[in-house]
Formats: sequence, C-alpha cells, structure tokens
Amino acid sequence: MKEQKKDVYAGLGHLFYSIAASDGRVAPPETEKLKALVKKEWMPLEPQRDSAGSDLAYYIEIGFDHANDSNMKPDAAFDRFKAVHAEHPEVFDPSTSNMVVRTAKAIAHAFAGKNQAEKRMITRLEEMFK
Repeated sequence: MKEQKKDVYAGLGHLFYSIAASDGRVAPPETEKLKALVKKEWMPLEPQRDSAGSDLAYYIEIGFDHANDSNMKPDAAFDRFKAVHAEHPEVFDPSTSNMVVRTAKAIAHAFAGKNQAEKRMITRLEEMFK
C-alpha cells in the first residue's frame, strides 16, 4: 500500500510540474506554491509515513523536483501521471480528483496568472477525470 501511495504522490508531482513547466520554465513562485499546498492541503490528509519517517504526501514534491531537475518535457511528465492514473484509478475519487485540479490551478495562477499552455494542460487534466 505504501509503495502504491508513493507512486501516486510522485505521479502527482510530475503532473504539477507539467502544469508549471508548460510555458517553458518553472518560476520560483510556482515551486513555492506547490510546497505550500503540499504542506497545507495534502500532508494533513495522509497519515502514513515512509521508512525514513517522511509523510508520504511529501513524494509530490519529490516527483516535482525530479521532473524539474531532469528538465523533463511537460508532456512526458503529464504522460507519467496519466500512467499512474490508469494504474491506480481507485485512488482518484471525485474528492481527490477535485483537489488535484484545484492544486493544478493554484500552481498555474502562482506566477502571472494562467497562460494558454497551462490552460491546455488543465483542460487535459479535467478531461481525464470526466
């Protein structure tokens, strides 16, 4: 179960990176917004910890940082999330799906408002959850 959650959270990190990077760069306010939302919104919902004692929701940041440090293409990062979503659809109930979309929109708004590339990514995400 923990490994599944790690995969899901890391996949969410890749998704949120794809939103932030869709305009060609990840701005510091987008990274700051992600970290704040993980701490405020995601960590309180996750009671489990990994073997090092870290909250499993922290894997959202790990996935985001991995994609960013690797200069992953936004579409490749989005596709990684799609694969996780397809493998674990039971995790994405309406409440969780809504939280994912809210987080994605907040990241998109964190720096100079949503641009067209971010809007397209969010539309793709919303279509996945229909």
